Amino acid sequence: MNLIKNLTAIILLLMISNLASAACRWVWVDHDYNASTPAINKQVCDSSIDIPAIQPPSIRPIQSPQIRPIEVPSIPPIGTTRCRNESVYENGKWINKRICR
Repeated sequence: MNLIKNLTAIILLLMISNLASAACRWVWVDHDYNASTPAINKQVCDSSIDIPAIQPPSIRPIQSPQIRPIEVPSIPPIGTTRCRNESVYENGKWINKRICR
């Protein structure tokens, strides 16, 4: 009986720690891979059940020309309806990320 309580407590702690690492954040996104159109500030979340973040003030970064990657058909995660690759500004550089809505 004591073993079951300990296992239950460990599972609950793991679930809570997993939820604590999930987050929403505001990032600059070049959704059309066109450097002549301005990037947009978009909220991106790790999970569809995350709490929205407060938008901090920020300055639009300079965009660099990029080639749109080939879209691979895939099933979107639960809680979303579609996914696509977008160019996201993170840690001082533009990277390609799969964004789901």
